[in-house]
Parts: sequence; structure tokens; C-alpha cells
Amino acid sequence: MELSKELNHFLKKYREYEIQVLEPTANEINSCLRKMEKPEFWNNYMTGKGIATPSPIRQIMSRIKHPDKVVEKIFRKPDLFPDKLSLNSLKKMHDTIGVRIIVYFSSQLSLIDKELRNSSFFEIDPNTPPEAFFDPEKLMRLGLSHIECKQKESGYTSIHYMVKLKNSSISPEERPVFEIQVRTLAQELWSELEHVLSYKPETRPHFSAKRRFQILSREVSVIDEHFNLLYEELIHNQEIASYKESDTLTFENTPKVLSEIGIQCALTELNPILKTLFSRDIKTIGEFLRIATPLRLSTIRNNYVSITGHAPNSVEMITTLSILNKSASKEAEIERIIAYIHYQNINKNQD
Repeated sequence: MELSKELNHFLKKYREYEIQVLEPTANEINSCLRKMEKPEFWNNYMTGKGIATPSPIRQIMSRIKHPDKVVEKIFRKPDLFPDKLSLNSLKKMHDTIGVRIIVYFSSQLSLIDKELRNSSFFEIDPNTPPEAFFDPEKLMRLGLSHIECKQKESGYTSIHYMVKLKNSSISPEERPVFEIQVRTLAQELWSELEHVLSYKPETRPHFSAKRRFQILSREVSVIDEHFNLLYEELIHNQEIASYKESDTLTFENTPKVLSEIGIQCALTELNPILKTLFSRDIKTIGEFLRIATPLRLSTIRNNYVSITGHAPNSVEMITTLSILNKSASKEAEIERIIAYIHYQNINKNQD
């Protein structure tokens, strides 16, 4: 009976803590993360002219820990939470807010690491240094040997950071430490399936199942490595790319062609850009450069600013350029530009 009363009192306090601290903090965190998701955020990490911006982030997820999970963790780890069901235990629990950042390729993990260590948004908790659940040799190859390396029996792979917001509406002494997990898309696949198939707090997986998870973890690591090699090869080919006007536009030469006319694109934007151009029968570098005149680029940019209040991103610029192919007159071009911008605005508002 006493435990029930104590539990109800704690859950009430946790709800108050959620409203006063966790929810405002989570909103501020998500505002920062939305900026990090934008390709242009990563322009400073370009390796050279004519190279696509890395735009490493595939997905970001965040959550506030469910009350049941909070209570379960307090009882499961009494040494960490000697004050039991109390506000003090909540402040010691560093995953009441959790963030997961998924990158495409393993070499992009070092980009996220560098950004988090030099972030204007976050500061790493000095009392809880980052941990990498990783193969030590691979961690060294990625330039992440400064992170403490650990290994889980299951084969789980991820990098964990404990951080605080640098600027927040919450006072510094009340500002919660929260966890950011960073992993690749392949590592996320393994983690999600392992969670579904074997994560049971009250039981441990059978030995044969554990063994298979370890084998699958190694196989996923090999797949991750192969995709990363392909990614690095693409970046290398972009660096050395040369072209002539009769060449077909490709993933390798398009960033360099775009940079010549003052457009910087992200790696993730190359596919939609090339699909758009090819669908408009603009397939060679010469065909593209003939429509991408300084006057047209300026007209598109000015109309975007006038109508939407912001300059077009690279995909918007290229898509708008592509509809001007074979225009009958300058007046027709401007009509197409304005109509297309309004059309895009309607679609965005509906989304």
C-alpha cells in the first residue's frame, strides 16, 4: 500500500518534471536538430571545390522516456539511484531524453563527432565521456580513437554521447543531461531487429540466438564497410573529375559542373537533381550549361526571394531551371518561373 502511494506520488512528480523541464528541453533540442538535418549546415565540412556537401544525416529521432521505463530503471539499478523514487533520481538519469542520429556511412560518424565536440548547440558532459561500442581497429581507422572503446556481447554497435544544451530556457543548474546515440543506417537495422527478436528485460537470449546475433553483427559490419568504400570512392571521383560539354551528367561530374555556376549541392540531392534534368531531356553538361545562364539564375533567385522570402535551395534552382528548357520567349520564361514557385508553395503548405 505504501509503495503504491509512493509510486503514485512519484509519477505525479515525474509528470510535473516533464512539463516544466523535459518537454521544453526536448522542443529546444529538436529545433537544433532540424538545423543539423539541412544539407547547407554541413557546407563547412566540404573537402574541396566541386565536391558534394556530405549531408551525413539520414534520420534523427528523439523521445522522452516513458514513466514506466523510468520506474523500471530505478528499481533495476538501485546502486545508481539510491534515492529511489525521487526527483534526485530523475536528475541523475541521463536518458530521460534520448536522441538517435542515423548517418548513411561509417566515415560520416567522425563528422558528427567533430560537430558535437565543437557544437554551438550542445556541450558534452565532462563527467560522462563518450563511449563507442565498436571494433577497436575500425574506431582507429575512422579517426575516433579518442573515444573510449567498449564492446557488448551481442555485437551492438553505436557511439553514445551525454550532452547538455548550451543555451536553454531552463536554468543551467536544472538543465538535464541527455543521451545522443549515433550510428550508421546498417547498424540501426541490426539494432532494431535485435531489439525485436531478443530484447526481453526478464530473460536472456538462448546461447544459439546470441551466437547468431554476433555473426549477423559481423556481417552487417562488412556490409557497412563495403558501402563506405563505395562512398569514399565516389568522393574521390568527384575530386578528380574533369569534363567536356559532350559528357553525360553523372554523380561524379555534376557537383563540379554546378560549382562552376555557383551552386553547391549535397550528396543526397544528386539523385533528384539528375532525375529532374534527365526527365526534361537535359542529359549532357553542354545542354545543362546552355540553359544555366547567369541571367536565368538571377531571375529565378530574385523571384524566389520575392515570393517565398528565401533563396532557392539547389534542388529548387535546378528544377526551376529545367522547366525553362525550350521556352518560347523571355516573358514565357518568367511566367513559368512564377507559376512554378507558386505551385511549390502550395505543395509545401499542404504538407
